[in-house]
Amino acid sequence: MSDRFTNSIEPFALATQGWTIEGKIPLVELERLSASIRSSQSNDDENKSASNDIDGDVVFTLNFDIDEGGVPRIGGNIATTLRLQCQRCLEDMKYPVSVKVRLGIVPSREAAKNLPDIYDPLVVSDEEISIASILEDELILAMPIVAMHDIENCSQDELRSRNGGKINQEAEQENLAAVKRENPFAVLAQLKETQLKKS
Repeated sequence: MSDRFTNSIEPFALATQGWTIEGKIPLVELERLSASIRSSQSNDDENKSASNDIDGDVVFTLNFDIDEGGVPRIGGNIATTLRLQCQRCLEDMKYPVSVKVRLGIVPSREAAKNLPDIYDPLVVSDEEISIASILEDELILAMPIVAMHDIENCSQDELRSRNGGKINQEAEQENLAAVKRENPFAVLAQLKETQLKKS
């Protein structure tokens, strides 16, 4: 991975200078994201070898500038495909992710309260952060609370085994509710909202 993506940058300075940074990073090099993917997969021995490989790249374009209101910001796009485990049939599934980045750069949580609603806060308290950490935060938040195939793509053996070959919708809803309760990453979906409320 290029050092320029892992070494610290100064977002405020880049926004003032109007920089654009684009490139790609191997998914396996994003350690927190890789750990999140592995933790969301099965621990069954049958699925370990197939599920625990993290492959592919994260492709991104990040535009640093200052908006008309004087807010330093980062715009752009992040795209990748994550391999997760479907919580309905327990098989691997490909989950394409495309994130539109709209970050307002702020020096503190207090300052984040004054950001326009169109921005999510990027708190840079010591003036430096890595590109990789920005990408990881955005992708972790984009992970589904419950990963599932479209129902027509799920293992038919698993689905037919319920209710004499028909899908028992009530049991399906109960199973999914249980997965949501047990999923340690469910809270990440609300992180951006609760982060400001707690400060």
